[in-house]
Amino acid sequence: MKKKRFLIVALPFMALGTWAQSALGNLPEVNVNDVEIMSVSEIEFSSRDSIVIDPVTGRADTLIIDEGITSIKPIDEATEQARAPRRSPSTSDKDLYGGLTDAGKQVIGSGAYLYTYKYPSVDADGNKVILSALMGVPRWQLNMGFAAPSNVLIACHETITSNWECPTSYNNGDNGGDWKTGVGMMLMYTRYDRTRQPCCLVIMPDYEGYGITADRAHPYLYQELTARQVVDAVRYGLAFYNANIGTGKNFDPLESNWQSVSLGYSQGGSVALAVHKFIEQNGLDTDLHYAGSVCGDGPYDPVAHLRYYITDNGETYDGSKKTKHEAGTVSMPIVMPLILKGMCDSNPLMRQHSIDEYLSDKFLATGSLQMIEAKKNPNKADQFSTDDVTKRYVWQSKHGVTRAFTLPRPYGGNAAVGGSFTAAQMGDIFYYTSTPFLNIGSFAAYGKLSEMLTPDCYTYFTTKSNFEDADGNRVTPTGRGFMQDLHRALESNNLTVGWTPKHRVAFYHSSYDTVVPFVNLCSFVKNQPYLYYYIQPETDYIITETSSYRLSQAGAYPLWSVGSPDKADVYINDTNSSDDHVGAGKDFFMLGKVLGTSPDYALFKWVLKKKTD
Repeated sequence: MKKKRFLIVALPFMALGTWAQSALGNLPEVNVNDVEIMSVSEIEFSSRDSIVIDPVTGRADTLIIDEGITSIKPIDEATEQARAPRRSPSTSDKDLYGGLTDAGKQVIGSGAYLYTYKYPSVDADGNKVILSALMGVPRWQLNMGFAAPSNVLIACHETITSNWECPTSYNNGDNGGDWKTGVGMMLMYTRYDRTRQPCCLVIMPDYEGYGITADRAHPYLYQELTARQVVDAVRYGLAFYNANIGTGKNFDPLESNWQSVSLGYSQGGSVALAVHKFIEQNGLDTDLHYAGSVCGDGPYDPVAHLRYYITDNGETYDGSKKTKHEAGTVSMPIVMPLILKGMCDSNPLMRQHSIDEYLSDKFLATGSLQMIEAKKNPNKADQFSTDDVTKRYVWQSKHGVTRAFTLPRPYGGNAAVGGSFTAAQMGDIFYYTSTPFLNIGSFAAYGKLSEMLTPDCYTYFTTKSNFEDADGNRVTPTGRGFMQDLHRALESNNLTVGWTPKHRVAFYHSSYDTVVPFVNLCSFVKNQPYLYYYIQPETDYIITETSSYRLSQAGAYPLWSVGSPDKADVYINDTNSSDDHVGAGKDFFMLGKVLGTSPDYALFKWVLKKKTD
């Protein structure tokens, strides 16, 4: 107990917004023998030629129509060993794989091997933990030889609440082969064809709490910890690839000028930026050939993010359209228990607090915590995706709920929470619409924070002086208390302060996003004014020399703006989507996918380029 008391006394002196050297930053030498392969699968990509006529010139041209991942199958050990020699000088791709034809017409084909592996990392206490990751290895391209990965994609997955959605579950039949998921879209980077170059070695870790650690708590938005674990997955994955795969026998080694890029959307967007920060602050950019990050609609500033839920009444910063958001509501209610549980489970500032100090008994009676923890159940049917959670909220708002349980206290004992609530009482928490939103069936549940949070928690968040002084400057508490500790814990995960990126950052963010609001991007611009920004030109408004219309309306003004993306440190695309969070994510990964020019891929290629003076 003395040790815990000392921790509580010492915590007020921790710096906010910076990551001090700790057990999380002490990186041991990688021993490739610590990598354990769990399974290997093979995926096939498919595409076809399509003839189009240019309406201006009248000339015919051939486009490659992407049909995604068409099959996925496990490879047993005997089959893998048989394929290990790959080919001799006298054999060709056609000899190995047969002629892929369709009514006499060649069909373009390529694929990848998926390796799931275990690797060592650390948990929130700095103790060793074994985690899991997925590695996609480019395989072959018909009549074009074998694929040497040009670069490494550090793929960071989005928020999930079920284990069947995690990367290493991709090849177990639950979500395998669905390329229109976050995992599937990032695996498309392993594809080797004429339109999507360069192809990549893709390393996509399960975050702690998923994969083989589904029985553990997920440290949601604990940015430094997740970044450390993702970086470990990359270091061990690269070591295994270089020692066992990319040796020139089975697969070609990485190209000599390879670079790595972290990329993700939603939670993955913030993890991509956190990985960027961790790599730079721990001197790993040279070893990992790091080029920078691509970040889509990520929660980079948790305090500004939550304050948006309290204060915003549908602002979009362009004056042409209002969102469905209302002040005091949250568009995806499960976000609140995810954030609060993640802080309580992992952040050092929060270890002495319990989640019922923040969430009301009525909201806890929805079973939100149990739905989050159901990820450890072995069967997909017994787990809850974010869609499943929302559907449960809608049902409860129509039928009521009875759920009472005990919640363990951090330092012993239990608290009784929950209870029996009528449909009318549950309707006070949620309201829903029959207009499709977030692509969840025909309903979407919006949560009212005054009912979801405890009165003291809600009052703290709605008191402006807790967050701003009389001059409008942002403030952070120095004292202790259950809300002050939460405030500080959230601020300690603010990725927009405490460092200045040395490598390129590309942002994609919809100003219509009500789940991960535009204020997250604005915070980065406000707190990093001395970088050179390129703002993708807008079609509806004339941009100034220093900012886009949307950013300027939000009070975010880059001091230095350039007219050419080649000269920029930061590239901002805030114009390609007018959809909410899920729709914007589809636009990020799929807009223009037929031509290989989707925003994620265009930004990825920009990061790989060297900045010019």
